[in-house]
Amino acid sequence: PMEKSIGARVELSGSNNDVGVFMRDVMASQLGDEVDMFIFESGTEDILGPRGFYAPLQEDNPELTLWDRTSDDWKRTPVVQDREGNQWGVPVIGNADSFGYFPEKLGMDPDSTDELSWSLMFEDEATRGRVAYGRTWTYSMGPAALYLQAKGAGEFGDIADLTPEEAKMVADYLIERKKAGQFRTLYGAFEEQIQLLTNKEVDVINCWEPAVREANLVLGPDAPRYAYTKEGYFKWGHGAYVASQAMERDNVDNIYKVLNYFLGGEYRALQARDRGYAGPNMDLGVQYAEENGWSEEEVAALKATEAKVNRKFAKPYVSTTTPDNASAMEEEWQRFLNA
Repeated sequence: PMEKSIGARVELSGSNNDVGVFMRDVMASQLGDEVDMFIFESGTEDILGPRGFYAPLQEDNPELTLWDRTSDDWKRTPVVQDREGNQWGVPVIGNADSFGYFPEKLGMDPDSTDELSWSLMFEDEATRGRVAYGRTWTYSMGPAALYLQAKGAGEFGDIADLTPEEAKMVADYLIERKKAGQFRTLYGAFEEQIQLLTNKEVDVINCWEPAVREANLVLGPDAPRYAYTKEGYFKWGHGAYVASQAMERDNVDNIYKVLNYFLGGEYRALQARDRGYAGPNMDLGVQYAEENGWSEEEVAALKATEAKVNRKFAKPYVSTTTPDNASAMEEEWQRFLNA
């Protein structure tokens, strides 16, 4: 669709989702010699921007026509700026992750949009032994801290960047819950999320929203639901960053055409429809759908996605792949995994 719309063709090359491996490839292997653009989750710009691997964003580039009308809520965030506020990228997509659950199994109204507590994940007797929990610390440690803070069992300066003492507190709690039999399994890949849901092996799982959508394609609409929560969410975003070497090439205009496409209505509408993700300029997504003959149901779903994300983004917390205390957090997480 993008090539048809703007005439720019992109050759995609997958990268490792491990932030350490990704940054090593960019820095040690000079990946920017081969590619024009990187797309990755928030955090890498804090390191790769100041070290010269990402080019500063040219906000006045004539191809970046949608930049000025893009909300600061998306373009001036830790996803695409470093800690000093330098602009390294363009926001691509984002979401606020929570957990999938089966209302029928938990005796809940399947049509309800009430906020549920993360206690269903961590310490509810109704779900004990029926919970799947992600085994990656960057994804799963924060929600546990979020829950502990909300119930008054701990105070954390920055849930996305726990101090060694804070990380130990979270790990101690998770070890206690693990020994109590709260978790049926610890999963790894996205495909496992889908499998656990479609096989109904668990009642609750902290997962990506598309896993719930995929399960519903098999089990029927709203068989598992994706939760609104009382305490907050694992909020994340992906940014698109230009390789510094690319600024010396002859296709800078095309690069910025693609960056601008990520801010436009077609990309927004397709992502929201197919993945449930949101991003900047959702109103342009609705406009695109209306102008291109999408059904009333599809347009209504886009508007619902915008409202959903706005509701979720009003709560904590924003994740990062590169916390300063990463070593301590990973060490404590390993202690939980090995318990």
